[in-house]
Amino acid sequence: MNLIYYVAAEMNNIKRPELTMPKYAKSFLCLCLLVFSIPAAAQVYQNWNLVFPTSQSGEAQEHFLDAVTYMHLHMFEDAEEQFREAQTLAPDFVMAYWGEALTQHRTIWNIHRLDVAREVLARLGATPAERAAKAPSAREKAYLAAVETLFGAGEFRYRQSAYSDAMRDLRRAYPDDIEASALYALSLMRETPIDMTRQQTRSLMATISMQVLAQNPRHPGANRYLIQSTDDPENTDIGLLAVNNLRLIDTDAAEALHIPSHYYLQHGMWEAVADSNMQAFESSMAWVEENDYSLQDLNAHNYGHLVQFANYGYLQAGNLNQAEKIRERVRSDYIASGLAAEIETPFADVYARWILDLERWQDAELLAELASEYSIRSPGLWQAIGIAAARSGNLELANEAVNLLASLSDNPASQAVNSSRQVDGLIHLAQGHNDIALGILSAAAQLNWAQPVTLLGVPPRPLKPAMETYGEALLETGDAGAALVQFQRGLTRYRGRSNVLLGAARAAEVLGRDDLVKRYYSQLAEIWQRADSSHPFISEVRTKTSR
Repeated sequence: MNLIYYVAAEMNNIKRPELTMPKYAKSFLCLCLLVFSIPAAAQVYQNWNLVFPTSQSGEAQEHFLDAVTYMHLHMFEDAEEQFREAQTLAPDFVMAYWGEALTQHRTIWNIHRLDVAREVLARLGATPAERAAKAPSAREKAYLAAVETLFGAGEFRYRQSAYSDAMRDLRRAYPDDIEASALYALSLMRETPIDMTRQQTRSLMATISMQVLAQNPRHPGANRYLIQSTDDPENTDIGLLAVNNLRLIDTDAAEALHIPSHYYLQHGMWEAVADSNMQAFESSMAWVEENDYSLQDLNAHNYGHLVQFANYGYLQAGNLNQAEKIRERVRSDYIASGLAAEIETPFADVYARWILDLERWQDAELLAELASEYSIRSPGLWQAIGIAAARSGNLELANEAVNLLASLSDNPASQAVNSSRQVDGLIHLAQGHNDIALGILSAAAQLNWAQPVTLLGVPPRPLKPAMETYGEALLETGDAGAALVQFQRGLTRYRGRSNVLLGAARAAEVLGRDDLVKRYYSQLAEIWQRADSSHPFISEVRTKTSR
């Protein structure tokens, strides 16, 4: 367990929760949905126990508190509306303008709407000095000054860094201000202080988040910030504190429903990944309908992020019927949206993973026709086309995929270029050039392994990890020992990934390692205990575990 947990626990007298992995992911999700919540309250902020005193009171302050709650929940449109309601009631309410401006800096989503934020601030006053004069306290002046820096002159990266520094200073000046701490932690999501590494910064973000949660376990932002700052295979266990907090809160906020799935994914809890994201997706679509938004209005987190997680969870759990429903829904929405770019990425992703995770190599041409019909150049889709084509013997199509993937990026470590290497290696394997193939795939696997663990909080990129492809090639060419090493390394990065477990089980069987054969096939049997009977590998697993 990472040292930061124990440091923060000692600082705040936090009792370390006992990590108990459930036997079945779905059982765990059901437990999560047995909500022990406070009674429904009139104001959103009361459900999350948000405390943020300002110079205002009464109805204007209540709209402000709701707005800050929505902002932490990444319900930015709702936050903007509530901040404007507060402004209507109190036209010189500085913090209401501060908040509406800050909603334009959507840190985790990497969205920065500079012009809109400046327009908001201009409604408060024509100049920074005029605006600051309306702030009735030094603390509110400090909050306002932070966003003036964020939306002031200069390059974005410098403004973002200066904003984070300003929030650090505000937190130090007002150590009892829980929101200063929460917002400083959030600022570290995209900012690495000059004297710290990225991992040290994430550790700091996690520690601050836990300090906030020690005061308010229901905080609408700190639970998310803790999960995201520990969202990697090495630190994920720390996020259980936030997962446990969130499961006790009755909410229909899509992002709050989604965010625990980052923890579930790191633990291979596939049914929980799928079900929590489908619940989040349904909530998001209800919000879309309620507000009369169009599909074209959506961003990746309103739509694509949720269906991509759900689809991956269903495929890994073997629930192919549900995965098919997602493909049909996304294709229908993609067409209905007029082929909106916001939906193209999940559209490509759900079809590509269907081919790769189920090894439907015979469908390479069908997938290529899909890409051609909609002019899609997605790295994930073309990785699936290339691998399926190479595996099914259509080397002309596989070479087309190699060239297209290589053309998508000049970065040799990019998803597209590394996918190109995988397909190229498999082409050589199909041609009997085993040494060349293994050399290419080994290099791709090393790049996969060099990928920072901090980028592993989502379904795999590339969609089929290179170390998995390399392991399969080693097994096919007779080196089961080296193959097992690759698969075992892969399981430290992609815990519970069924394709890696299957490769490990097959390699162990060739080596006569009965203990490992039993271990890996048993894990697969547990993951796939409710898998559809049409799953291509379910009979193999059930045969091996019935002996």
